[in-house]
Amino acid sequence: MLIEKVNSASFANGILRLQVATTNGRGEWIETGTIEIPGALVASVISQISVAANDISGQLTQINEEKTDIPDIKENGAENKTKKTKTKDKN
Repeated sequence: MLIEKVNSASFANGILRLQVATTNGRGEWIETGTIEIPGALVASVISQISVAANDISGQLTQINEEKTDIPDIKENGAENKTKKTKTKDKN
């Protein structure tokens, strides 16, 4: 399920309900579903989501840092050299 927005949240009968949405091809918000979390577990679930997001963020940062450590390679891996040509004298 892709979640780009939380449309609404409610807490009733001991359950937190989050209606979530994403955008369609026309750029309109469409509901993609409802996430239901038992009230006694809300803090734990939110904590687990936070930990997972931080771990992924750290991994992405590490990947980006590794990419910046790679030396720049010129186009097609070749060095830019000027080609010298010899001209013949006709004497």
